[in-house]
Amino acid sequence: MSPKKRNQTTPDASALAATSPSINAATLPLFSPRTFLKARSPERFSDSISVPAARVPRTTLEYHLDTLTSRSQENDFEQFARKLAERTLCPNLLPHTGPTGGGDSKVDAETYPVADQLAMAWFVGDAREAAKERWAFAFSAKRDWKPKVKGDVKKLVGTGRGYAKAMFITNQFVPDKDRATTEDALRKEYGIDVRIYDRTWILEKVYGNGLEQLAIDELRMEVPTVTEMRFGPSDTGRLRALEEIEKEIDLALRENRKSPALVDKMLYAALLARALERPREDIEGRFERARAVAETLDSDHNKLLVAYQEAFTAYFWFEDYPVFLDRLAVFDSLVEGSDNVGELNRATTLWSCLFAATKQSLIDPAKADFGKRTERLLAALDAAAEDTTRPSSALDAEGLAIQIRLTFASQNQMNEHLVRLRDVIERSAGLLGFPMNVWIDIIANLGQALGRLSAYDELHDCVVVIAGEREGEVAAARLLLARGAQQMDQERYSPAIRTLGQALTRLYKEESRDELMQALYLLGTAYEGVGLLWAARGSLLSASAIAA
Repeated sequence: MSPKKRNQTTPDASALAATSPSINAATLPLFSPRTFLKARSPERFSDSISVPAARVPRTTLEYHLDTLTSRSQENDFEQFARKLAERTLCPNLLPHTGPTGGGDSKVDAETYPVADQLAMAWFVGDAREAAKERWAFAFSAKRDWKPKVKGDVKKLVGTGRGYAKAMFITNQFVPDKDRATTEDALRKEYGIDVRIYDRTWILEKVYGNGLEQLAIDELRMEVPTVTEMRFGPSDTGRLRALEEIEKEIDLALRENRKSPALVDKMLYAALLARALERPREDIEGRFERARAVAETLDSDHNKLLVAYQEAFTAYFWFEDYPVFLDRLAVFDSLVEGSDNVGELNRATTLWSCLFAATKQSLIDPAKADFGKRTERLLAALDAAAEDTTRPSSALDAEGLAIQIRLTFASQNQMNEHLVRLRDVIERSAGLLGFPMNVWIDIIANLGQALGRLSAYDELHDCVVVIAGEREGEVAAARLLLARGAQQMDQERYSPAIRTLGQALTRLYKEESRDELMQALYLLGTAYEGVGLLWAARGSLLSASAIAA
């Protein structure tokens, strides 16, 4: 099933609401973007709950790793280390079996070649690099790790198989200085890239990626029962959707069908993983996969969509402000010079994130070049607002520019801007493409900061009238649509035409776009049923145009 298409011109209301203009940062507690967004839009996050399950404390696993040899668990450790490497370094590992794990092959495991279109579906470690190169793996539980790694590297180089990397995983703790010195010495001596992963790395990967159960199962640990997550209804649907979309992605890559639609699917998979609150490495890996395909297509729009979601995720989910700034810079470079109001909406959303972070001293305004970013965005919005050939987009851009200026306005200027915003809302009447529901939310949120102003009261009164009219119309139209569908099931085509015709005028709004397409499709089918083929063609073409 293909991911549901999202309206490309609708801004993110939750993020925009974070920019209340009269907030005094000094009087507020430390701002948490994640907490803010989760309170405003809980549906964006996981709805799973905790249930009893087996879990192992970090200190317990650390001790268990340290004492493996006393329990003769060397083979268990090799199996665990290999599966951990598959989950975090590269999925294409071929185990070598024999009396001591590696047998006569001199290595415990090695990578096998994989076609690039298949490797592109992977999202852990350096998967695509591992698919092209031959890597050797050695696993050891010996306490004296240094002679062991030297001997293993010497053996695998001596095979003459042309390994590009040698990965050595040990249960011992290896000081950083010793690790770096040993790696450098072996690289210089044998001309091969050597990586040493110790107990600290194992613990970070196990707990950073939620792999405790893997350690419990493979190392045969007896641990007390704790709690784990039970998937809620939303997460259950997301998991099913994620499984389906991953199958579509895998099939497309196997058939080497790279397209903007494939990037959309990869991006949708990343958003599902984000909503499921998967480990950060999982989410970022899916974004990187989408970015890689977008770059092979050299599609600026696809790259822009990926950069936007990466920045948005870094800000609201990870609260990683350096990464947010990095992805914001990529987004800005792609959106520069654009007159697409959908892209400018996204730019405004990220600007509002940046504004909130600078007001809370989470990001240095000078380092973020906040002033120039604001000037460029306002100039682009003002230019888009003057494009009368696209009235819905022009009004949307005008409203966004007013909101940004509200952020810096004095009290007198605020009244003027609110009057202008009311004018925008009034002029939007009858425009299908204007995202009224989003603006209703934005204006309602502005009341927290501007509710005392008389101009805000007038704006709010205007919105209340429009919201009442729109909600009433849509509710009635949905009832008419359901009745028309019933008449179609009964093959009563003429009554269905009358019923669906009454629904159409009420459905010409942005928030009822899906219902409008359904009504037009049913109407076209009804026209065909009574022999009005030209009318049927017109209805179906209208439905297709809106869908596209």
